Amino acid sequence: MQSRTTAGRRARTTVMVALLVAALWGGIALTKGAAQGGHNAPGGPVGHLSRAVEIIRG
Repeated sequence: MQSRTTAGRRARTTVMVALLVAALWGGIALTKGAAQGGHNAPGGPVGHLSRAVEIIRG
């Protein structure tokens, strides 16, 4: 029974670390995009999202 508790705790910890990394990456990408002033091609997840929107718009 103890191994399931440890596995659950490990899974929660992994998810929390992944969410923190994603939030940090997104924040850095937004900051870089705002600092550049232009809408050229921001990096990180924001760049992929804006590229997807451009493709959808045609």
